[in-house]
Amino acid sequence: MKRLLVVCAAVLSGCSLLQNVAQSREPSLSFKNASLSDISLAGATVNLTFTVQNPNPVGISLAETDYTLSLAGKQLVAGKPPAGLRIPAAGSSDLTLPAQVRFADLGDSLAAVLQQNEVPYRAEGHLGVSTPLGIVPLAFAQEGTLPLPRIPTVSVQSPRIASLSLTQATLDLPLTLSNPNSFALPLGALAGDLSIAGAQVGHIASAELGRVDARQSRTVAVPVTVHFAQAFAAAQALRLGKAHVALDGHLTSGGASVPVHVERDVDFTR
Repeated sequence: MKRLLVVCAAVLSGCSLLQNVAQSREPSLSFKNASLSDISLAGATVNLTFTVQNPNPVGISLAETDYTLSLAGKQLVAGKPPAGLRIPAAGSSDLTLPAQVRFADLGDSLAAVLQQNEVPYRAEGHLGVSTPLGIVPLAFAQEGTLPLPRIPTVSVQSPRIASLSLTQATLDLPLTLSNPNSFALPLGALAGDLSIAGAQVGHIASAELGRVDARQSRTVAVPVTVHFAQAFAAAQALRLGKAHVALDGHLTSGGASVPVHVERDVDFTR
């Protein structure tokens, strides 16, 4: 009797499986969006998100991925989505395909690349999902554009004369960095050569600036010592209380650096 029950259960299980196979329909794939994450001036992660729809009465799972992603004709290093993605019965799940990009690889110079507003991408390949029918490949080909980060703007504020003697002056030079992007940007240090009234007074370097939030600014005061014997024109400007100030340097972010040039007429304060 027990053996008969086992046999019946196996037959019913097999019938149920055959019924699931007979009723199975192929899942479908639709493109959702393309975006960037982990963004710095050096690079970012490109994320392509697709939605997998499962019309079947049983859950299915992601079995394999095979795809290429190119930006501006340059093929990127594709990553792997998290393993174990499940698509529920009669439901859907989003799947994100990541790839790493270094912006300097997209052109002759990093600064030239970041002067563009956006960059074209192309992705193609397939996802394989495990179903009662076996592994079903879902092919895709997608093209579009992605925004590139814009270089923060740098402005020089009125320097403050911290100390003044017959031979030298110590200044606190405020530098304001504004992030024009709709996302936060990690910034390193700003360093360069400072000129006052056409006379180079020395090399300056800020501390690490850290994360600057979307469309926000950060001001840092950088100390600089002006030796009058080496910069007579700067000494005269300080005595007059106004001068033309220029900074030529580099701003770092994510291990990359971009050139910075800023100049303006300023009043010196005490």
